[in-house]
Amino acid sequence: MTPLQAQLRQLLKLPTWRCAHPERLPHAPAPPPEMAEVLLVTGQGKLLPPLLGTDLMQALSLNETQLQVMDEAAWLAAGMPAAKAMLGLSLTGDTTAFHWHGSLPLTPSHKRELWSRLCSLCFAH
Repeated sequence: MTPLQAQLRQLLKLPTWRCAHPERLPHAPAPPPEMAEVLLVTGQGKLLPPLLGTDLMQALSLNETQLQVMDEAAWLAAGMPAAKAMLGLSLTGDTTAFHWHGSLPLTPSHKRELWSRLCSLCFAH
């Protein structure tokens, strides 16, 4: 706050606040990101079919923040974030971090495996 702004606030009897270390403000800790319920990681250059994302959200009663879709490269760059249900589609790297993985386009047997795995992950007590 400039001296003129401080004087104006004092004249108007408004509360003033002065930061003793303004250089620290950009380095304040950010809140941790909320963990997604379902994380879909697609292989490089692969796009998630729009109906699959919509079907997952409706079937599992998820909102848009609970279902997260990431490209494999972005997932690796972000430090491999986890979720309650991690699904991999057409991945090029190691798949051990995932609860289920398949390839696009999904075959009927892959779809059955996917729904079965999602039910066990999302509705288990």
